[in-house]
Amino acid sequence: MTKIIALNRKYLVMVTSVLIICLIGIAGFSLWQTKQTSGNSAKGTPEIQMLGVTVEPAVVVKDLSYGNVTLKGAQVITSKTFDLIVTVQNNTAKKMTNIPVELQVSLLGDETKKVISPGVLPSLEPGAKARVAFRQIKCLGDALGKSATAGQHLMSVRIKPNPVGGVDQATEASFRFVVDTTVKAPATANKQ
Repeated sequence: MTKIIALNRKYLVMVTSVLIICLIGIAGFSLWQTKQTSGNSAKGTPEIQMLGVTVEPAVVVKDLSYGNVTLKGAQVITSKTFDLIVTVQNNTAKKMTNIPVELQVSLLGDETKKVISPGVLPSLEPGAKARVAFRQIKCLGDALGKSATAGQHLMSVRIKPNPVGGVDQATEASFRFVVDTTVKAPATANKQ
């Protein structure tokens, strides 16, 4: 006797969407690398920890093909300007002030194309979280659906030491992405 299993497309699309969102989140956190670059390495936890990053408009994760080169699971920004918002946390028991934060965006393969944007986080209480926003960042290259190298960027966020303000360690996080304005972002809302 044969059993027939019927699947409702609406529920299948909803479950698939949730799984895709989870996979994008996991991929984003696995590519976000935080490392302690100076200070007391015996602690294991940096004084200021970078908890996450948000890019607006949202990053699209997909496989891209440029001729015979395929980039698997590439993080794609589909706009020539974007915002970067980094969430940080003070892991110490002391208040920190005048925390130097620096964003550096560079085009991979072309060291002459580099943008550095300095900033200062005025204060951060013990255990507190804060968001640092870098607005209207301009891309340095665009793949335009043709070049595997023309749109590859490296973004680094650095927290520099400021012993007077209570920051003794430097912390850095890097994020690689591709700018390709020909990639279409998927629709976020499902129509019923």
